[in-house]
Amino acid sequence: MKFLRLLALLLIVSSCTMMHDDLSGCQQELRVRFRYDMNMEFADAFAPQVKTLTLYAYSPDGALAFERTEKVADIVARGGYMTLDNVAPGHYSLYVWAEGEQRHADSYTYGGPATDGAQSLTSRVSRQTKELNHDLTPLFHGKLTDADLSLEGHGVATVTVPLVKNTNIIRVVLQNASGERLNQTDFSFFIDDDNTFLAYDNAPLPDDSVCYRPWSQYDGVVGDDSKMSAVVAEMTVNRLLTSKHPRLRVRNNLNGKTIFSIPLNDYALLVKGNYNKKMTDQEYLDRQSEYNFVFFIDDNHNWLAASILINSWTVVLHNTDI
Repeated sequence: MKFLRLLALLLIVSSCTMMHDDLSGCQQELRVRFRYDMNMEFADAFAPQVKTLTLYAYSPDGALAFERTEKVADIVARGGYMTLDNVAPGHYSLYVWAEGEQRHADSYTYGGPATDGAQSLTSRVSRQTKELNHDLTPLFHGKLTDADLSLEGHGVATVTVPLVKNTNIIRVVLQNASGERLNQTDFSFFIDDDNTFLAYDNAPLPDDSVCYRPWSQYDGVVGDDSKMSAVVAEMTVNRLLTSKHPRLRVRNNLNGKTIFSIPLNDYALLVKGNYNKKMTDQEYLDRQSEYNFVFFIDDNHNWLAASILINSWTVVLHNTDI
């Protein structure tokens, strides 16, 4: 009889050791997964695009219950989740700041300490002056308020935090309609905004305005036709917000005059399209992360027309359209 009891006990211990996905009857485990499908492909790109991640968990009374920074490669290797060690089952508010492949070291300055409450979890674009002329490491934000990680007895509770990509690449092409060769030193590109400081919930906080400048600017010919010349400028900006009014400006350095100054959000939303009309404007701006604008100028560097190309959408405008 004693032998049978011992054998049964060994089987129970062994079964709890071998089980991984189903820990029912053995222990409690709280897991948090992450998903980045807030993009125009509506496909989860968490693993390929996000590289490092910090998760914060707050209890209903506002106390910090958990904080951890991990490489996404380690999260994926574990099975795609982070385990909340030494956290009791219950309801929590979860917040995430995450970064992609490094483009510029220390692109952001984060608030804290996290023990001061969720409101301390701010993110600010690091800069010494008003102008920002370098690329930015991709920045992601996630939140899940009132996440249900409660358990009755033993087992596994799992929730998923959705992420939003904040950073956007703005690519501007100036093309001469007559074929005159353009020199990249003859033009300056600017994006004026005040979106560098974001709160724990990804909402904007008051801050000094910023002037984004190109981190890449060059000239060349278009296609096989050497008569078609263009200047290309690439800039990376923080989250585009419908509550803000960023402007894209291009200046002719030969005479100091502004070729055009346009509302960036309005132009970006021109290609939202009929099939995306159910989205709010903010959702559309959050899903897009790359915008291509082509502006045609004449021999006197006056703006003639513009094409906006985003994914498969193209809108052609003349200077009088807006």
